Amino acid sequence: MEQLLLQLDTRTLAFISGLAGLLLAATMLGIAMTGTRHRALYDWAAAGLCYGFGFLIGVWISVPWPPWVSAAFANALVGSGHVLVLAGVQRHLGRRVWAPLLLVLVVALLLSTLLLEPFRAELRLRVLVHSALYCAVDLTAGVLLWRAAAPGLTAYRRAVALLAILNGLAIAWRFGHALLAERIENTLVDNPFNIALFLVSMAQMFMLTMALAVMLFRGKAVQLQWIGQHDPMTGMLNRRSLLEHAQREVARSLRYGTPLSLLMLDIDRFKTINDHAGHEAGDEVIRRVAARIGEGLRASDTAFRLGGEEFLMLLPATSVGAALQVAERLRAAISALPPACGRPVTASIGVTEVMPRVESWEDAMRRVDGALYRAKHEGRDRSVAIAHPAAQALAASAARLAEVG
Repeated sequence: MEQLLLQLDTRTLAFISGLAGLLLAATMLGIAMTGTRHRALYDWAAAGLCYGFGFLIGVWISVPWPPWVSAAFANALVGSGHVLVLAGVQRHLGRRVWAPLLLVLVVALLLSTLLLEPFRAELRLRVLVHSALYCAVDLTAGVLLWRAAAPGLTAYRRAVALLAILNGLAIAWRFGHALLAERIENTLVDNPFNIALFLVSMAQMFMLTMALAVMLFRGKAVQLQWIGQHDPMTGMLNRRSLLEHAQREVARSLRYGTPLSLLMLDIDRFKTINDHAGHEAGDEVIRRVAARIGEGLRASDTAFRLGGEEFLMLLPATSVGAALQVAERLRAAISALPPACGRPVTASIGVTEVMPRVESWEDAMRRVDGALYRAKHEGRDRSVAIAHPAAQALAASAARLAEVG
């Protein structure tokens, strides 16, 4: 293995690592040009530029200053790359960004190398300080991503996190070597240790580029899926996703023999609010009603905005009597909202229990819609349950059988 490593040279590996950094920058900017406008992309693009020029400076780029000055600026650029990767991770997760403080530390290390003779002369000290910083930053980025679970994204985030953690461990290996070795050499000296470090860095850069791109595209797909299933105004599930959830809950009700109830809610006199106060006021009423619905349901219940001012709720393991109590609590909570257009905000609610063994989902929907119509007809601001849903369902089933016969 040692002979194989010595067939490579650090200058070529530094050049390839620099190209890998520039590839990271180009990939992130390319993704931004496709319409993904997330600031984390620009952090990671800037990180790629810092990595790229940090590896190239003093090796393949001719500069009119001594080698130790090139090394100082190269370390500052590579350090900035590590910091900007962490900044992108924090911005991607919606967390506070530490980049300004850490970049000040990177600049302080650069000035220490340029201005302080003891720090400039002692290679071991510089390697230890820089390695400690890079390792801490990479491990922090990895841990933040590893712990950031999200539906449909957890595995992709953890792939990026694993790369950051492995890179942090590789830098920790460099720290340990600098601490324990009798003599350490400049990273451009061709020896198995330096060549192995460059190989790890080069591989990590290429894999990080791919992993970040895959994570971002997966995030976009999850976002589009969420948009397709949710109402943008309230964040509730929409009518398009109703059938999928209904089928799952009906199957569960059949499997375990538990009741399943439906609530259909309609905001009373909503057209009056829109006509007299405007659509913005109407939208605000819808958002407030949706919030009250969310507060009044259990974690196992599911709420949908069917469109306009109409909502539907699936209540698993809930009998029609218990569902009526839930409906009454929701009705009272909505009645306590601030008035709109000089009138109290109220809602009418229809309640029924699904009978999956003897009726179709469409039958249950028609029945709960009938219950809502009855609540409106009886004066609004009330909850009404269709009595004897099993008997009605049996009658509907018998009527269908008679038609077939």
